[in-house]
Amino acid sequence: MHREASAWLAQKGSDQWQPMQTGRLSIDHVRSGIARSIAKGECFIVLDDQEPIGTITLDSFADPEFWTDEDDPGSALYVHRMIVKRSHAGRGIGGQLLHWANDRAKKAGRRWLRLDAWRTNPTLHEYYRSQGFEQVRVVDLPHRGSGALFQRAV
Repeated sequence: MHREASAWLAQKGSDQWQPMQTGRLSIDHVRSGIARSIAKGECFIVLDDQEPIGTITLDSFADPEFWTDEDDPGSALYVHRMIVKRSHAGRGIGGQLLHWANDRAKKAGRRWLRLDAWRTNPTLHEYYRSQGFEQVRVVDLPHRGSGALFQRAV
């Protein structure tokens, strides 16, 4: 699903999730991160008739390059790598994943559901706003493509 999403983004002219961007993480690094999330039980898959159609990673990792002590990083759960297969896009699956993540954060006693989105993808930013997220700030680091920080109260 990650490969499909990366190819779709490239076709749209986006640099999001494009491997081997100067100063950015390699595809092998991305794959190893996904493998670690799976091993820790933090990566979840949505199935439709046993076919994987979506994924979301939800954990307590507050990236220290983005979330500061003033943000109270422990007060949130964090969404990473949410993907819906293109064949199932537009059906509200992403919203359902975020609702599910919100419920998990609430049950864990967290105040916020947070995520960092690609800085140069305003369509994605608008999507998260439409899902009730507020933009906290944008962190612009030369070695990172992500950095548009969003949160919503659980």
